[in-house]
Amino acid sequence: MTNEKTILIIDDIETNINILIELLEDKYDLLASLNGEEALEIVEEERVDLILLDIMMPGLDGFEVCKRLKSNEKTKDIPIIFITAKTDEESIEKAYEIGGVDYISKPFRAREVLSRINTHLSLSEQKHSLEENLKTNITLLNQYKEVVDKGTIVSKTNKKGIITYVNDAFCKISGYSKEELIGKPHNIVRHKDTPASIYKVLWETIKNKQTWYGEVKNRKKDGGYYIVQSVVMPILDSTGEIDEYISVRHDVTAIYDLQKEIEDTQREVVFTMGAIGETRSKETGNHVKRVAEYSKILAESLGLSEDRCNLLVDASPMHDIGKVAIPDSILHKPGRLTDEEFVIMRNHAELGYKMLAHSTRPLLKIASIIAFEHHERWDGNGYPRHIKEEEISIEARITAIADVFDALGSNRVYKEAWEDQKIFDYFKEQRGKQFDPNLVDIFFENLNKFLEIREKFKDV
Repeated sequence: MTNEKTILIIDDIETNINILIELLEDKYDLLASLNGEEALEIVEEERVDLILLDIMMPGLDGFEVCKRLKSNEKTKDIPIIFITAKTDEESIEKAYEIGGVDYISKPFRAREVLSRINTHLSLSEQKHSLEENLKTNITLLNQYKEVVDKGTIVSKTNKKGIITYVNDAFCKISGYSKEELIGKPHNIVRHKDTPASIYKVLWETIKNKQTWYGEVKNRKKDGGYYIVQSVVMPILDSTGEIDEYISVRHDVTAIYDLQKEIEDTQREVVFTMGAIGETRSKETGNHVKRVAEYSKILAESLGLSEDRCNLLVDASPMHDIGKVAIPDSILHKPGRLTDEEFVIMRNHAELGYKMLAHSTRPLLKIASIIAFEHHERWDGNGYPRHIKEEEISIEARITAIADVFDALGSNRVYKEAWEDQKIFDYFKEQRGKQFDPNLVDIFFENLNKFLEIREKFKDV
């Protein structure tokens, strides 16, 4: 025989075995035994896919044979169908309890025998296939887990945010041991620089069974920091409810530090260029410092975002960079400029814009706009484009007030510094004319801060 499946028939009556062989020999490979002891030896030596087992036999009865087969790791998964004349409820119940999958009553009915054997061989094959797939998936899952654990920073929390698992990479970067982390709230590594709003959005997202992506600054045990790109997602149970949360992170601290160094260098270059421009005008570098600080007060009081305030503070020193292209004879002239000279002087706004406008850097783009528009007026009588009111960028309107306040209170080659009261009167007079009226009001509301900054960074 070369059939795919092998069936072992165990019955102490040879006639019963012959009946079953006649029914099954065309469809299966068959093995037979007249007693339990011999049958147990057969299954140790041969591959058996299903067993037909009589209950009432001398020596080892069917129940005992079944128990021994199920206690053996090698044979425990072979499906056993009892063949018996004992159809009382107690015997049938015991047959199922000890591991039988079904029973066939004597005398045999061909259709019943074939149907039940086919059913349980099919179920056994499916079970075996599922188990093999499960083993494969578990193997793959363990390998994936190993890769993730080695290559990323992983943690798990319960639904309340209490840490239940951390991998070695998490401990290494944070400086905490597993014992110090597990059982603690995840905010043990929260850094003060990460806004609370980020965590609010994170929790709202994952509680809604969605995945959150973002960048977070975390605190090390020693007080240092590290930056991670994070993916946080809920793990659902079989009913679709949240069981726990898992987070996978990548360390981007080096990239963050490099970017910060680039930005710091960029700010330094911008400030230095602005200071150089002012030096050509016989003004000190402290002028651009004061203008930046004044601008910061106005921007924050107006409610601009933190990022926008920072860009303004960093860009405002470049407001007069175009003056580097103005001839010294005009730039340093102590007296009043002629009309022709004034036209040339006014060109510094457009020149500054053209120097910076082609950059894709946000800082330099804002600086170009400030350079272009900080001499525009609220009433439209400024230059170079005669735009008015909110057509003028808010950054340029803020810088205009900061620049004029500082210029009026400083000595220049063409004038002496004004007294404070004269400056204040001028701003009141030019409210809604030269300057944004709302910003003038904010200026006076924060006048003490302006005066403190002027004193702190006064020219030596």
